[in-house]
Amino acid sequence: MTKKVEDFKRERNELNDVVMKYAKKHIKRFYNLDTNVYLDGALPRKTKELLGLVSSLVLRCDDCVEYHLITSDENGVTTKEIEEALAIGLVVGGSIVIPHLRRAFKIWDELQETKKEKILDKIKSAINNADEKEEKLKTICEILKTNVEHYDWVGFYLVDKKEELVLGPFVGESTEHVKIKFGEGICGQAAELERTFVVQDVSKETNYLSCSPKVKSEIVVPIFKNGKVAGELDIDSHKTEPFTKWDEELLSKICDWVGKII
Repeated sequence: MTKKVEDFKRERNELNDVVMKYAKKHIKRFYNLDTNVYLDGALPRKTKELLGLVSSLVLRCDDCVEYHLITSDENGVTTKEIEEALAIGLVVGGSIVIPHLRRAFKIWDELQETKKEKILDKIKSAINNADEKEEKLKTICEILKTNVEHYDWVGFYLVDKKEELVLGPFVGESTEHVKIKFGEGICGQAAELERTFVVQDVSKETNYLSCSPKVKSEIVVPIFKNGKVAGELDIDSHKTEPFTKWDEELLSKICDWVGKII
């Protein structure tokens, strides 16, 4: 966690302790209501946190905005969902909220960078342990799927002697695409052109191999060894337009590491 967020959480808890030192039933009841209103109900907790975020931005309460950004992150809200919520707050609140919008995105960026660092630390540990290559790759898939809310299928494809992509370790639903020719589908194009492919809406792609009707988007990052494509990391999401530069930076770093062990 970044120092700024750590300081905010510590100060908030300390001040709440001081309030409770003097608070009688009316203040305590309000605090209790404030806690309970965000629990899962007819609306899920994630939606309620976003509602709180929009309201806080419109009211220009930076402390409230920061709190709801932190709790949104803890409850698996994606960057795309945050961006859309803050856009609504901007439309409702008008240009006067722009300084608060800037600070909101700064806090969110700090939270996401910290999340990235934690994921990379876990993956570095998995790579450095004594497991076999297949176990390392499987563990990487599990870490990514567990820690990134919009990753619904995570898997590796490795290049064989025939220059085909062969399915390796993966986490998610089974797929019939166990072998893919270069140039075929998103994975094949990424291998043939030796570059990352980000498809935010697979329904708009003509050269696409469908693994499941649930899949709405896909990102494929090549893995290089000795200057040649040796494999790739493929991720499917059940959300439309979930991927950002954050995903590309995270996955590119992982693929750099994997290129040294395959």
